[in-house]
Amino acid sequence: MSKTYCYIRISTDKQLYDRQIEILVNNGYNKENSIFIEETYTGKKKNRPLFNKMVEEMEKGDTLVVESLSRLGRSISNNNDIIDYLIHKKQVNIIIIKENFNLKANGQMDAMTKLLLNIFNTFAEFERDQLSERTKEGLKAVKSKGTRLGKPKGQYNTKENFINTLEKMINEHIGQEKACLYTRYPSKSFQNDLKKCYIKYNTKDYKEILNKIKKDKIEWSQF
Repeated sequence: MSKTYCYIRISTDKQLYDRQIEILVNNGYNKENSIFIEETYTGKKKNRPLFNKMVEEMEKGDTLVVESLSRLGRSISNNNDIIDYLIHKKQVNIIIIKENFNLKANGQMDAMTKLLLNIFNTFAEFERDQLSERTKEGLKAVKSKGTRLGKPKGQYNTKENFINTLEKMINEHIGQEKACLYTRYPSKSFQNDLKKCYIKYNTKDYKEILNKIKKDKIEWSQF
């Protein structure tokens, strides 16, 4: 039986999957009729672990759905390679919602479809380059004014937010990285703080840690 895979990618841990998920759901795809793959990885890199694993698992007749062409990647040559491999080698269908592409497995694209794909790929790459330039110019302008960059240290590294993150992991059955995305607790800091809890409370059970840390009166800065 053929399967439908919905690939959702964000570039940094400061973004959320919600917008792409909403678009997919509004177009009839949900976690009951499709397999959702969520990954935080820049589109400029070819080696995306979850994407690669998904492609490896795909079988003839399966369908890949993405919110937009840029979710596959933002390099023209990379996108063309991915599309060519999927529809011809893997014989997988590809649906790209935003640009309204429905590419059939093993199908031959006509000249107009190829032209449109290249045009949209070019716009995606141009958009990425523009964003990169604006970001660099903005940082340069801020630094020239003597403003210190970055969020205030410890803004989200609080005991209360650590508890919130841990509760989200337990209640929603999700991993550390995804929980940190929602609570904005820096993932590396959370991992380090969690290791301290393992040592302090002599357990790796999340629920037990949660109960003990709620009762612990120690200041977070001294933890």
